[in-house]
Amino acid sequence: MTAAAGVLRRLRGAGATVADRVIAVALTLAVTAGLFACTGHDPISVYRSMFQGALVGPGLVTTVQQTVVVVGLGLGLSFAFRAGQFNLGASGQFVLGGAAGAVVALYCPGPGWLAVVTALLAATVAGALLASVPAVLFTGPSAPVFATSLLLNYPVLSLTSYLITTRLKDPSSDLEASRPISVDRRIPALAPPHSGARQFLESVFGQRNLLTLLGSELNWSLLVVVLILGAVLLLERRSALGFETGLVGLNPRMAAAVGIRTGRAIVLALALGGAIAGVMGALVVLGSHYRLIDGALDGTGYPITALLVVMLARNSSVAVVVVGFLFTAIGVGGQEVERDYGLSSYVSTVVQALVVFLVSMRLTTWRSRPGRIRTRVEEVRS
Repeated sequence: MTAAAGVLRRLRGAGATVADRVIAVALTLAVTAGLFACTGHDPISVYRSMFQGALVGPGLVTTVQQTVVVVGLGLGLSFAFRAGQFNLGASGQFVLGGAAGAVVALYCPGPGWLAVVTALLAATVAGALLASVPAVLFTGPSAPVFATSLLLNYPVLSLTSYLITTRLKDPSSDLEASRPISVDRRIPALAPPHSGARQFLESVFGQRNLLTLLGSELNWSLLVVVLILGAVLLLERRSALGFETGLVGLNPRMAAAVGIRTGRAIVLALALGGAIAGVMGALVVLGSHYRLIDGALDGTGYPITALLVVMLARNSSVAVVVVGFLFTAIGVGGQEVERDYGLSSYVSTVVQALVVFLVSMRLTTWRSRPGRIRTRVEEVRS
């Protein structure tokens, strides 16, 4: 198959993907509207409540807060999936990174800013090392990454829970948690109370303005995720590693044939994804929870949401940001629906799963199936 034919085939595939997503969203809205109607609720009113709860006022602030974490995790998973590996270990990497960051923040000597930087570095290393284990098992004894990465979650979660309830537990609290992280070792808000930035926002926009709320509720984790996005885009589009992982994900045999060390590329891709997941866990602990709480990180549901985001975004880092925001908004809106109508907040999970399921069906492929089959036969013959 010629290079021109390959380009045309990819363009046709991209067009089908866009159409698949549009049709999947439309069908999801229709199906969930039917479910709402069957429960005796007006679908338009339910959708309006979901929209207002996620995208208006304080609801939008909550959506943006959660989107920061989901997008960060999604970027890590996306880079690993780019190498053709289905990483299901984000939960363990997320929790282990949070635990490593909390321990360093609690016990590292020195000024607060140094403790924060060291905590983030420790979380990065912890996540990278954990993610490297299934990568090495794959490149060595050929153990499937999706199985080993998933199974590693359980001992990590159990070990972290044991440490929290025994070695790290705060004796002055009834919570199964560590002692609180001191204020100077937390990640501050963009515009904390009594700061010049906060006073400026309140004087210009007012105390309840959306920009003021965003400045007071969002912390500097936002900047970290922006830097991660820039680094991932740079790696994907301007680095040898990005080219190698992309080629390995498309065709490992061809990548090996042209001299790419596929094992090295896979290990680096998974390690980088784990490093990002680890640092996101530390950002949540230092910027939101302010202590290591047993089951709190795993209970956020961020890794599962990020996995769904990446499945829908198809490994595009820019799409991860857009889909991450939309999926997070659906989750926050589902909580509003639960408050307003008594419907389970899991309705948002149903909506998210329907979108991914319908997109995975490739609803537009039936149009071009004979052509796709002929193309595949020509590719095999070549």
